[in-house]
Amino acid sequence: MYDPEGNDNNQEYIELYTDLDLSDYIVRDLASEDILEKIKNSSSNYSLIVEEGFNYTEIDANIYSIGATIGNGLNNDEDLITILNNETILDSLHYFSQWGASNNQKSLCKLNHIWLECNPTPGYDNNNEITTDVPELEITEFLPDPTGNDSASMPEGEWIEIYNNEDRDYDLLGYKIKDNANREIIISSTNTYQQVIKKDNYLVVYLNGQYNGFLNNEGIEKFTLSTPEGIEVDKVTYSSTREGNSWSKIKNVWYLTKPTPNEENPINSEQDKESKIEIEEIYLGQDKTAKFGDTIRIKLNIYKGDETKESVTVFLQKDDEKLSKTTSFNIPGKYSETKITIPLQIIPNCNLKYSEGDYTIRVEGLEVSDEKNIELKGITDNLCEKEKIECTEENLVTSLESYSENIINTQSTTDSILYESKGKKTERTGIYFFSFILIMLLIHLITEKWKK
Repeated sequence: MYDPEGNDNNQEYIELYTDLDLSDYIVRDLASEDILEKIKNSSSNYSLIVEEGFNYTEIDANIYSIGATIGNGLNNDEDLITILNNETILDSLHYFSQWGASNNQKSLCKLNHIWLECNPTPGYDNNNEITTDVPELEITEFLPDPTGNDSASMPEGEWIEIYNNEDRDYDLLGYKIKDNANREIIISSTNTYQQVIKKDNYLVVYLNGQYNGFLNNEGIEKFTLSTPEGIEVDKVTYSSTREGNSWSKIKNVWYLTKPTPNEENPINSEQDKESKIEIEEIYLGQDKTAKFGDTIRIKLNIYKGDETKESVTVFLQKDDEKLSKTTSFNIPGKYSETKITIPLQIIPNCNLKYSEGDYTIRVEGLEVSDEKNIELKGITDNLCEKEKIECTEENLVTSLESYSENIINTQSTTDSILYESKGKKTERTGIYFFSFILIMLLIHLITEKWKK
Protein backbone atom coordinates (compact mmCIF):
# COMPACT_ATOMS: atom_id res chain seq x y z
CA MET A 1 0.00 0.00 0.00
CA TYR A 2 1.61 3.24 -1.18
CA ASP A 3 -1.15 5.87 -0.72
CA PRO A 4 -3.57 5.13 2.13
CA GLU A 5 -6.62 7.30 2.51
CA GLY A 6 -5.75 10.35 4.58
CA ASN A 7 -2.35 10.55 6.28
CA ASP A 8 0.21 8.09 4.86
CA ASN A 9 2.39 8.09 7.98
CA ASN A 10 2.73 4.63 9.67
CA GLN A 11 0.28 3.07 7.19
CA GLU A 12 2.37 2.27 4.13
CA TYR A 13 3.70 -1.26 3.75
CA ILE A 14 5.26 -3.70 1.28
CA GLU A 15 4.29 -7.36 1.28
CA LEU A 16 6.57 -10.14 -0.03
CA TYR A 17 5.94 -13.85 -0.38
CA THR A 18 9.15 -15.77 0.46
CA ASP A 19 10.59 -18.33 2.83
CA LEU A 20 13.85 -16.35 3.16
CA ASP A 21 14.92 -14.51 6.26
CA LEU A 22 15.21 -10.95 4.99
CA SER A 23 17.26 -9.59 7.92
CA ASP A 24 19.92 -7.15 6.68
CA TYR A 25 18.46 -7.17 3.20
CA ILE A 26 17.97 -3.78 1.54
CA VAL A 27 14.79 -2.07 0.31
CA ARG A 28 15.41 0.79 -2.11
CA ASP A 29 13.14 3.35 -3.77
CA LEU A 30 13.95 6.11 -6.24
CA ALA A 31 15.36 8.38 -3.53
CA SER A 32 17.05 6.27 -0.84
CA GLU A 33 17.45 2.80 0.70
CA ASP A 34 17.03 1.11 4.11
CA ILE A 35 18.32 -2.05 5.82
CA LEU A 36 15.64 -4.46 7.02
CA GLU A 37 15.45 -5.28 10.73
CA LYS A 38 13.26 -8.20 11.73
CA ILE A 39 10.93 -7.33 14.61
CA LYS A 40 8.46 -10.26 14.51
CA ASN A 41 8.81 -13.94 13.60
CA SER A 42 6.11 -16.06 11.99
CA SER A 43 5.81 -19.44 10.29
CA SER A 44 4.02 -17.69 7.43
CA ASN A 45 5.67 -17.26 4.06
CA TYR A 46 4.41 -13.69 3.98
CA SER A 47 6.73 -10.88 5.11
CA LEU A 48 5.83 -7.23 5.59
CA ILE A 49 8.12 -4.22 5.44
CA VAL A 50 6.52 -1.55 7.63
CA GLU A 51 7.19 1.89 9.07
CA GLU A 52 7.55 2.72 12.76
CA GLY A 53 4.17 2.82 14.48
CA PHE A 54 2.52 0.46 12.00
CA ASN A 55 -0.08 -1.71 13.79
CA TYR A 56 0.77 -5.33 12.93
CA THR A 57 -0.57 -7.03 16.06
CA GLU A 58 -3.35 -8.87 14.20
CA ILE A 59 -1.20 -9.83 11.22
CA ASP A 60 0.32 -13.30 10.98
CA ALA A 61 3.49 -12.54 9.03
CA ASN A 62 7.21 -11.85 9.43
CA ILE A 63 7.56 -8.15 10.16
CA TYR A 64 10.57 -6.05 9.16
CA SER A 65 11.10 -2.45 10.21
CA ILE A 66 13.07 0.23 8.35
CA GLY A 67 12.52 3.28 10.57
CA ALA A 68 10.19 6.23 10.06
CA THR A 69 9.60 5.80 6.31
CA ILE A 70 10.14 3.21 3.63
CA GLY A 71 12.92 4.75 1.60
CA ASN A 72 11.94 8.39 1.23
CA GLY A 73 8.30 7.47 1.66
CA LEU A 74 6.48 5.59 -1.10
CA ASN A 75 5.65 8.21 -3.71
CA ASN A 76 2.01 8.67 -4.60
CA ASP A 77 2.58 9.34 -8.30
CA GLU A 78 5.07 6.57 -9.07
CA ASP A 79 8.03 4.84 -7.50
CA LEU A 80 10.51 2.07 -8.16
CA ILE A 81 10.85 -0.46 -5.31
CA THR A 82 13.78 -2.87 -5.31
CA ILE A 83 14.72 -5.68 -2.87
CA LEU A 84 18.44 -6.49 -2.74
CA ASN A 85 20.77 -8.90 -0.96
CA ASN A 86 24.04 -6.97 -1.03
CA GLU A 87 24.01 -5.93 -4.71
CA THR A 88 21.92 -8.84 -5.96
CA ILE A 89 18.43 -7.79 -7.02
CA LEU A 90 15.81 -10.26 -5.82
CA ASP A 91 12.74 -8.43 -7.08
CA SER A 92 11.59 -4.97 -8.20
CA LEU A 93 8.40 -3.14 -9.08
CA HIS A 94 7.85 0.16 -10.90
CA TYR A 95 4.30 1.28 -10.09
CA PHE A 96 2.18 4.24 -11.18
CA SER A 97 -0.83 5.99 -9.66
CA GLN A 98 -2.77 5.22 -12.85
CA TRP A 99 -2.82 1.60 -11.74
CA GLY A 100 -5.22 2.57 -8.96
CA ALA A 101 -5.11 2.36 -5.13
CA SER A 102 -4.55 6.10 -4.87
CA ASN A 103 -5.90 7.65 -1.62
CA ASN A 104 -8.89 5.32 -1.51
CA GLN A 105 -7.90 2.78 1.18
CA LYS A 106 -7.07 0.24 -1.51
CA SER A 107 -3.76 -1.47 -2.19
CA LEU A 108 -2.02 -2.79 -5.29
CA CYS A 109 -1.94 -6.56 -5.30
CA LYS A 110 -0.58 -9.14 -7.70
CA LEU A 111 -3.13 -11.67 -8.85
CA ASN A 112 -2.61 -14.10 -11.72
CA HIS A 113 0.62 -12.24 -12.52
CA ILE A 114 -1.22 -8.93 -12.98
CA TRP A 115 -1.05 -5.89 -10.69
CA LEU A 116 -4.52 -4.66 -9.78
CA GLU A 117 -6.26 -2.39 -7.33
CA CYS A 118 -7.73 -4.55 -4.58
CA ASN A 119 -8.83 -4.68 -0.97
CA PRO A 120 -5.73 -4.74 1.31
CA THR A 121 -4.92 -8.17 2.84
CA PRO A 122 -1.49 -7.77 4.54
CA GLY A 123 -0.10 -11.16 5.61
CA TYR A 124 -2.83 -13.13 3.81
CA ASP A 125 -3.60 -14.42 0.31
CA ASN A 126 -4.79 -11.83 -2.15
CA ASN A 127 -8.51 -12.44 -2.60
CA ASN A 128 -10.69 -12.42 -5.67
CA GLU A 129 -12.74 -9.45 -4.50
CA ILE A 130 -10.84 -7.19 -6.84
CA THR A 131 -11.87 -3.69 -7.68
CA THR A 132 -10.14 -2.40 -10.77
CA ASP A 133 -9.78 1.20 -11.84
CA VAL A 134 -9.67 0.83 -15.60
CA PRO A 135 -9.53 4.31 -17.12
CA GLU A 136 -12.20 5.35 -19.60
CA LEU A 137 -9.92 5.59 -22.58
CA GLU A 138 -11.02 4.77 -26.11
CA ILE A 139 -9.41 4.39 -29.50
CA THR A 140 -11.03 7.04 -31.69
CA GLU A 141 -8.97 7.04 -34.88
CA PHE A 142 -6.14 5.14 -36.57
CA LEU A 143 -4.26 5.37 -39.87
CA PRO A 144 -3.33 1.92 -41.21
CA ASP A 145 -2.31 2.89 -44.77
CA PRO A 146 -0.86 6.42 -44.96
CA THR A 147 0.09 7.99 -48.27
CA GLY A 148 3.72 7.06 -48.85
CA ASN A 149 5.78 4.85 -46.56
CA ASP A 150 3.68 3.04 -43.92
CA SER A 151 6.82 2.45 -41.83
CA ALA A 152 8.02 6.07 -41.74
CA SER A 153 9.06 7.65 -38.44
CA MET A 154 6.79 9.99 -36.47
CA PRO A 155 4.90 12.12 -37.32
CA GLU A 156 4.61 10.20 -40.61
CA GLY A 157 3.64 6.57 -41.08
CA GLU A 158 0.98 4.63 -39.17
CA TRP A 159 -0.55 5.95 -35.94
CA ILE A 160 -3.32 5.30 -33.39
CA GLU A 161 -5.26 8.03 -31.59
CA ILE A 162 -6.53 7.61 -28.00
CA TYR A 163 -9.15 9.81 -26.29
CA ASN A 164 -9.48 10.36 -22.53
CA ASN A 165 -13.11 10.45 -21.39
CA GLU A 166 -12.14 10.86 -17.73
CA ASP A 167 -12.19 14.05 -15.68
CA ARG A 168 -8.52 13.59 -14.78
CA ASP A 169 -5.21 13.11 -16.55
CA TYR A 170 -3.62 9.71 -17.12
CA ASP A 171 0.00 8.74 -17.66
CA LEU A 172 0.04 6.17 -20.47
CA LEU A 173 3.70 5.29 -20.08
CA GLY A 174 3.91 1.51 -20.24
CA TYR A 175 0.44 1.01 -21.74
CA LYS A 176 0.43 -1.55 -24.53
CA ILE A 177 -1.09 -1.88 -27.98
CA LYS A 178 -1.20 -5.48 -29.21
CA ASP A 179 -2.33 -6.76 -32.60
CA ASN A 180 -3.97 -10.03 -33.63
CA ALA A 181 -0.56 -11.68 -34.04
CA ASN A 182 0.42 -10.73 -30.45
CA ARG A 183 2.91 -8.13 -31.67
CA GLU A 184 3.20 -5.42 -29.05
CA ILE A 185 3.79 -1.66 -29.04
CA ILE A 186 4.66 -0.19 -25.62
CA ILE A 187 3.78 3.49 -25.21
CA SER A 188 6.86 5.55 -24.37
CA SER A 189 8.70 8.73 -25.32
CA THR A 190 9.97 6.97 -28.46
CA ASN A 191 6.52 6.83 -30.07
CA THR A 192 4.60 9.75 -28.50
CA TYR A 193 5.37 13.43 -28.01
CA GLN A 194 3.92 13.21 -24.50
CA GLN A 195 2.85 10.28 -22.35
CA VAL A 196 0.28 12.07 -20.17
CA ILE A 197 -3.13 12.29 -21.80
CA LYS A 198 -5.09 15.24 -20.49
CA LYS A 199 -8.73 14.95 -19.53
CA ASP A 200 -11.12 15.34 -22.47
CA ASN A 201 -8.15 15.27 -24.81
CA TYR A 202 -6.30 13.16 -27.39
CA LEU A 203 -2.94 11.41 -27.56
CA VAL A 204 -1.46 9.93 -30.76
CA VAL A 205 0.81 6.87 -30.65
CA TYR A 206 3.06 6.65 -33.72
CA LEU A 207 4.09 3.12 -34.70
CA ASN A 208 7.46 4.23 -36.15
CA GLY A 209 7.72 1.31 -38.57
CA GLN A 210 7.90 -1.27 -35.79
CA TYR A 211 7.33 -4.77 -37.20
CA ASN A 212 7.52 -3.28 -40.72
CA GLY A 213 3.87 -2.26 -40.71
CA PHE A 214 1.89 -2.96 -37.56
CA LEU A 215 -1.62 -2.30 -38.89
CA ASN A 216 -2.72 -4.54 -41.76
CA ASN A 217 -3.95 -2.93 -44.98
CA GLU A 218 -5.91 -5.98 -46.14
CA GLY A 219 -8.04 -8.61 -44.46
CA ILE A 220 -9.39 -8.59 -40.93
CA GLU A 221 -7.20 -6.99 -38.24
CA LYS A 222 -7.77 -6.59 -34.50
CA PHE A 223 -5.75 -4.66 -31.95
CA THR A 224 -6.23 -3.84 -28.27
CA LEU A 225 -5.17 -1.13 -25.84
CA SER A 226 -4.30 -2.42 -22.36
CA THR A 227 -2.75 -1.26 -19.10
CA PRO A 228 0.83 -2.22 -18.22
CA GLU A 229 -0.67 -5.13 -16.24
CA GLY A 230 -2.53 -6.41 -19.29
CA ILE A 231 -6.04 -5.18 -18.42
CA GLU A 232 -7.90 -4.52 -21.65
CA VAL A 233 -9.04 -0.91 -21.99
CA ASP A 234 -10.38 -0.85 -25.57
CA LYS A 235 -10.19 -2.89 -28.76
CA VAL A 236 -10.86 -2.38 -32.47
CA THR A 237 -11.57 -4.79 -35.30
CA TYR A 238 -11.53 -3.60 -38.90
CA SER A 239 -11.38 -5.03 -42.40
CA SER A 240 -9.18 -3.53 -45.15
CA THR A 241 -8.70 0.21 -45.72
CA ARG A 242 -7.88 2.83 -48.36
CA GLU A 243 -4.57 4.58 -48.83
CA GLY A 244 -4.51 8.02 -47.24
CA ASN A 245 -7.74 7.43 -45.25
CA SER A 246 -7.99 6.96 -41.52
CA TRP A 247 -10.66 4.99 -39.70
CA SER A 248 -12.51 7.53 -37.53
CA LYS A 249 -15.03 6.80 -34.79
CA ILE A 250 -17.99 9.17 -35.17
CA LYS A 251 -20.97 8.68 -32.86
CA ASN A 252 -19.75 5.12 -32.15
CA VAL A 253 -19.67 4.26 -35.87
CA TRP A 254 -16.41 3.78 -37.80
CA TYR A 255 -15.94 5.67 -41.10
CA LEU A 256 -13.07 6.09 -43.56
CA THR A 257 -12.34 9.83 -43.48
CA LYS A 258 -9.75 12.55 -43.76
CA PRO A 259 -7.03 11.96 -41.09
CA THR A 260 -7.37 14.33 -38.11
CA PRO A 261 -4.72 13.32 -35.51
CA ASN A 262 -5.18 14.99 -32.10
CA GLU A 263 -8.42 16.57 -33.30
CA GLU A 264 -12.13 15.85 -33.12
CA ASN A 265 -13.20 13.59 -35.97
CA PRO A 266 -15.19 15.28 -38.77
CA ILE A 267 -18.96 14.92 -38.42
CA ASN A 268 -19.67 15.21 -42.16
CA SER A 269 -17.20 12.63 -43.40
CA GLU A 270 -18.74 12.40 -46.89
CA GLN A 271 -18.28 16.13 -47.52
CA ASP A 272 -14.57 15.93 -46.66
CA LYS A 273 -14.09 13.32 -49.38
CA GLU A 274 -15.12 15.69 -52.19
CA SER A 275 -12.44 17.70 -53.97
CA LYS A 276 -13.08 21.36 -54.83
CA ILE A 277 -11.53 23.78 -57.33
CA GLU A 278 -12.27 27.52 -57.31
CA ILE A 279 -10.97 30.27 -59.59
CA GLU A 280 -10.53 33.00 -56.98
CA GLU A 281 -9.15 35.79 -59.17
CA ILE A 282 -7.95 36.49 -62.74
CA TYR A 283 -5.34 39.24 -62.92
CA LEU A 284 -6.17 41.49 -65.93
CA GLY A 285 -5.55 45.10 -66.85
CA GLN A 286 -7.38 48.11 -65.48
CA ASP A 287 -10.03 47.76 -68.16
CA LYS A 288 -10.62 44.13 -67.03
CA THR A 289 -9.77 42.82 -70.50
CA ALA A 290 -6.88 40.92 -72.08
CA LYS A 291 -5.39 40.74 -75.60
CA PHE A 292 -4.68 37.78 -77.81
CA GLY A 293 -1.06 36.87 -77.14
CA ASP A 294 -1.07 38.07 -73.49
CA THR A 295 0.16 35.96 -70.58
CA ILE A 296 -2.31 36.29 -67.72
CA ARG A 297 -2.18 35.01 -64.11
CA ILE A 298 -4.92 33.01 -62.40
CA LYS A 299 -5.26 32.48 -58.63
CA LEU A 300 -6.76 29.11 -57.62
CA ASN A 301 -8.07 27.60 -54.38
CA ILE A 302 -7.92 23.80 -54.49
CA TYR A 303 -9.03 21.25 -51.91
CA LYS A 304 -8.10 17.66 -52.66
CA GLY A 305 -10.28 15.13 -50.87
CA ASP A 306 -10.39 11.36 -51.17
CA GLU A 307 -9.04 11.33 -54.73
CA THR A 308 -6.18 9.32 -56.23
CA LYS A 309 -5.76 11.47 -59.34
CA GLU A 310 -3.28 14.34 -59.02
CA SER A 311 -3.27 16.32 -62.30
CA VAL A 312 -4.93 19.74 -62.71
CA THR A 313 -5.04 21.60 -66.07
CA VAL A 314 -5.89 25.21 -66.95
CA PHE A 315 -6.71 26.54 -70.42
CA LEU A 316 -8.73 29.13 -72.39
CA GLN A 317 -11.50 27.92 -74.67
CA LYS A 318 -14.51 28.86 -76.73
CA ASP A 319 -16.99 26.42 -78.22
CA ASP A 320 -14.79 23.50 -77.02
CA GLU A 321 -11.75 24.86 -78.95
CA LYS A 322 -8.65 25.72 -76.93
CA LEU A 323 -7.16 29.17 -77.52
CA SER A 324 -4.19 28.89 -75.15
CA LYS A 325 -1.38 26.64 -74.16
CA THR A 326 -2.44 24.19 -71.42
CA THR A 327 -0.87 24.82 -68.00
CA SER A 328 -0.66 21.61 -65.94
CA PHE A 329 0.48 20.79 -62.39
CA ASN A 330 -0.02 18.04 -59.78
CA ILE A 331 -1.56 18.04 -56.30
CA PRO A 332 -0.05 15.08 -54.38
CA GLY A 333 -1.51 13.61 -51.21
CA LYS A 334 -5.10 13.50 -50.03
CA TYR A 335 -7.09 15.96 -47.93
CA SER A 336 -4.84 18.92 -48.71
CA GLU A 337 -5.61 22.58 -49.32
CA THR A 338 -3.58 24.43 -51.97
CA LYS A 339 -3.53 28.10 -52.97
CA ILE A 340 -1.60 28.65 -56.19
CA THR A 341 -1.23 31.35 -58.86
CA ILE A 342 -0.40 30.02 -62.32
CA PRO A 343 0.38 31.70 -65.72
CA LEU A 344 -1.66 31.12 -68.87
CA GLN A 345 -0.42 32.00 -72.42
CA ILE A 346 -3.19 33.07 -74.84
CA ILE A 347 -2.56 32.42 -78.54
CA PRO A 348 -1.50 35.51 -80.57
CA ASN A 349 -4.33 35.19 -83.20
CA CYS A 350 -2.11 36.75 -85.90
CA ASN A 351 -4.32 35.43 -88.69
CA LEU A 352 -7.36 37.11 -87.10
CA LYS A 353 -9.25 33.82 -87.11
CA TYR A 354 -10.92 34.60 -83.79
CA SER A 355 -13.07 37.60 -83.03
CA GLU A 356 -13.01 39.83 -79.98
CA GLY A 357 -15.42 38.99 -77.18
CA ASP A 358 -15.97 36.67 -74.22
CA TYR A 359 -13.82 33.54 -73.77
CA THR A 360 -13.82 30.95 -70.98
CA ILE A 361 -10.99 30.06 -68.62
CA ARG A 362 -11.49 26.47 -67.48
CA VAL A 363 -9.77 24.58 -64.66
CA GLU A 364 -10.35 20.84 -64.39
CA GLY A 365 -8.90 17.87 -62.51
CA LEU A 366 -9.46 15.75 -59.38
CA GLU A 367 -12.89 14.87 -60.89
CA VAL A 368 -14.11 18.50 -60.48
CA SER A 369 -13.85 21.76 -62.45
CA ASP A 370 -14.51 25.50 -62.42
CA GLU A 371 -14.66 28.17 -65.13
CA LYS A 372 -14.96 31.93 -65.56
CA ASN A 373 -15.32 34.23 -68.59
CA ILE A 374 -12.90 36.98 -69.64
CA GLU A 375 -13.09 39.52 -72.47
CA LEU A 376 -10.42 39.59 -75.20
CA LYS A 377 -9.79 42.79 -77.20
CA GLY A 378 -7.07 43.27 -79.82
CA ILE A 379 -3.78 41.41 -80.25
CA THR A 380 -0.22 41.78 -79.05
CA ASP A 381 1.47 43.00 -82.27
CA ASN A 382 5.06 42.09 -81.47
CA LEU A 383 4.16 38.39 -81.30
CA CYS A 384 2.94 38.32 -84.92
CA GLU A 385 6.20 37.93 -86.89
CA LYS A 386 6.33 37.18 -90.62
CA GLU A 387 7.19 33.64 -91.58
CA LYS A 388 10.69 33.03 -92.83
CA ILE A 389 11.13 30.64 -95.77
CA GLU A 390 14.19 28.40 -95.58
CA CYS A 391 16.23 28.38 -98.81
CA THR A 392 16.19 24.71 -99.79
CA GLU A 393 16.07 22.92 -103.11
CA GLU A 394 12.45 21.96 -102.50
CA ASN A 395 11.48 25.56 -101.73
CA LEU A 396 13.31 26.80 -104.83
CA VAL A 397 11.47 24.33 -107.07
CA THR A 398 8.16 25.35 -105.51
CA SER A 399 8.99 29.02 -105.99
CA LEU A 400 10.05 28.42 -109.60
CA GLU A 401 6.83 26.59 -110.40
CA SER A 402 4.86 29.38 -108.80
CA TYR A 403 6.69 32.10 -110.71
CA SER A 404 6.48 30.12 -113.94
CA GLU A 405 2.76 29.90 -113.53
CA ASN A 406 2.65 33.66 -112.97
CA ILE A 407 4.70 34.19 -116.12
CA ILE A 408 2.34 32.02 -118.18
CA ASN A 409 -0.66 33.81 -116.78
CA THR A 410 0.98 37.14 -117.49
CA GLN A 411 1.80 36.11 -121.10
CA SER A 412 -1.75 35.01 -121.70
CA THR A 413 -3.04 38.39 -120.74
CA THR A 414 -0.55 40.41 -122.73
CA ASP A 415 -1.71 39.06 -126.11
CA SER A 416 -4.65 41.39 -126.04
CA ILE A 417 -2.66 44.40 -124.88
CA LEU A 418 -2.45 47.05 -127.58
CA TYR A 419 -0.64 49.55 -125.42
CA GLU A 420 1.11 49.45 -122.08
CA SER A 421 2.96 52.06 -120.15
CA LYS A 422 6.73 52.20 -119.68
CA GLY A 423 6.24 51.26 -116.01
CA LYS A 424 4.35 48.13 -116.94
CA LYS A 425 7.09 47.15 -119.39
CA THR A 426 9.71 47.59 -116.71
CA GLU A 427 7.68 45.45 -114.26
CA ARG A 428 7.30 42.71 -116.86
CA THR A 429 11.01 42.81 -117.70
CA GLY A 430 11.85 42.41 -113.99
CA ILE A 431 9.65 39.34 -113.78
CA TYR A 432 11.44 37.77 -116.75
CA PHE A 433 14.84 38.56 -115.28
CA PHE A 434 13.95 37.09 -111.85
CA SER A 435 12.59 33.96 -113.56
CA PHE A 436 15.84 33.62 -115.51
CA ILE A 437 17.88 33.77 -112.30
CA LEU A 438 15.71 31.10 -110.63
CA ILE A 439 16.09 28.80 -113.69
CA MET A 440 19.87 29.17 -113.67
CA LEU A 441 20.04 28.46 -109.93
CA LEU A 442 17.87 25.36 -110.37
CA ILE A 443 20.12 24.09 -113.22
CA HIS A 444 23.17 24.61 -111.01
CA LEU A 445 21.63 22.64 -108.11
CA ILE A 446 20.63 19.76 -110.44
CA THR A 447 24.13 19.67 -111.97
CA GLU A 448 25.81 19.56 -108.57
CA LYS A 449 23.49 16.81 -107.44
CA TRP A 450 24.25 14.80 -110.67
CA LYS A 451 28.01 15.10 -110.09
CA LYS A 452 27.64 13.57 -106.63
